[in-house]
Amino acid sequence: MPSRNSLAGYTLIELMATLVLFALLAGMASASWNTVIGLNRHRDMVNEVQLMFAVARSYATNHRGLTTLCPLSQAQKCVDDWTLPVGIFTDRDNDKRPDDGRIHRVFQPVSQNSSIASRTAGRGYFQLASDGMSHGTLGSLIVCTPVPDAAPHLTYIALNMGGRIRVLNDTDGDGRIKLPWGPVLTCPAR
Repeated sequence: MPSRNSLAGYTLIELMATLVLFALLAGMASASWNTVIGLNRHRDMVNEVQLMFAVARSYATNHRGLTTLCPLSQAQKCVDDWTLPVGIFTDRDNDKRPDDGRIHRVFQPVSQNSSIASRTAGRGYFQLASDGMSHGTLGSLIVCTPVPDAAPHLTYIALNMGGRIRVLNDTDGDGRIKLPWGPVLTCPAR
């Protein structure tokens, strides 16, 4: 016959220790989950920026005309504010406005809490010639996504003279990218 003690349930101390352990594990899982969600949002945003450049280059070569890619103000003029929708349009007169008010495609690449900053000397636009090459507007974008209790996810996207983009990621997670020619990039302060 079993003793009375062997039939008893858990003690209050055992139950509390189990609950504390469960709370600690749940807290660690939550932090990891937030990091995974942040990284996925960042990758989605980088993919959207890459798609913008690919669409702009394709549009320039297929329509055989100067094509501009930029954030557009309410007045349909290029501005250096990458929180705004980004338009791709023919710009034969090179006035940084859609010809005849026609925009080929609009992108909204910035996701919640993330940011895009341009390195275009204040111009905020990129242009592609009819042969798909860059039209005198070399520059780059810095894509940043904050991560709770860690360095932000950081990606550098540059347009070269050939109209192609190059992507560099912060691979060591320190929130910095050292470019091959020396400068160190970080996410701009908000």
